[in-house]
Formats: sequence, C-alpha cells, structure tokens
Amino acid sequence: MARKEDAEKDQPSIKILEQLNTKTVGPPPTSTGLTGDQLPETVFNVSTFDQVKNQVTLQMNNVELLNLLNTIGQITNTQSQSGPIPDTQSVIAITGITNSHKTVFEPDAGQVWQLVAASIITLDGAATMILNLNDSTSSQKVQIDTFNATSNPMELNEPIFVSNTAYLTVRTSDASSGNAQLAVSLVRVR
Repeated sequence: MARKEDAEKDQPSIKILEQLNTKTVGPPPTSTGLTGDQLPETVFNVSTFDQVKNQVTLQMNNVELLNLLNTIGQITNTQSQSGPIPDTQSVIAITGITNSHKTVFEPDAGQVWQLVAASIITLDGAATMILNLNDSTSSQKVQIDTFNATSNPMELNEPIFVSNTAYLTVRTSDASSGNAQLAVSLVRVR
C-alpha cells in the first residue's frame, strides 16, 4: 500500500495527487440535504478514477504510483476486488428493433458490466424478442432468453456479464415495423 513518505518522493505520484487535490473522497452524507445535482462537483467518482488511471503505464518507475492508485480506488469505492462499482448502474432504452441483430450495449475495452434486468417496452407486432451475447471475434452468438408480452420482464437465472468481446444484442423473432423497444439495466463490475 502507498505510504506518505514514498508518495512524497515519487514524481508520478505527486503529479496524480496534484490533479486530485480538490476532490473529496466521496459524496457528503444524505443528512446534509445535498442530493442529486446539489452534490459538489469535487466528489471523486468512477469517471475521474478511470481518467487518472488511464494516464499510467505499467512499468517499474510507476510501482509506487500504482500502489497509490490502488489505495485511492479502494478508499473512494471506485475500484473493488469484486462486485458492482457504486454509481455505475444505468437503464438503457433501445428503439428500432427488427428481426436483425441490433447492439444493445458494448462496453469499452477493459470493462465488464453485469446485466441486471431486461424488459420489453413494445413488441410492435413481433411475437417475441430475443436477447443474445455476440462474440466480437466471430459470428458466434449465445441466446440469453426469448421473451414475449406474457414473459416480460426477462427472468435472469444467473449473472450475465457483458464485455467488449461478448456484447449484448437484441432482435425480434419476426418482422415488425421497426418500432419494437427494449429497456435494460446494467451495472459495471470488477
């Protein structure tokens, strides 16, 4: 773990800490009454962590900096050893679904997300909607579930992980007028 004495001597660590010295470790407690867009902009978040972390190369000169980043990631709850990363869950609505595969969500390289839920908004004349994982290196697909108006929302029997190399797609089973819609919820995991 990073120690103050080591970080004070390490130039890369100093540069990163100078970028972050106006950030707070986390949001204030709800008892302060600050919520939503009232939260200070100085709160350290996952985007800030990713931006800083992506400036660092894996080399011997950066060993202390890597220790420092690990400590920062752990204390700010923006990096974990496993499980969801707080404040990363979102709901995405996909429109214009037809009987051709349409990408629902494809994370950036190096990221893994977990599918939490999926629900049909409208089938638009189609009988069913089919959710798949597509392999980006081949034409292989794994069907996650087929669901219709009576089996909506989709029931996940196990965690479904989505990455840049196995991304989420959807299609209808038959022709629709192109207005079928789906909503999914995903959360980023480590």
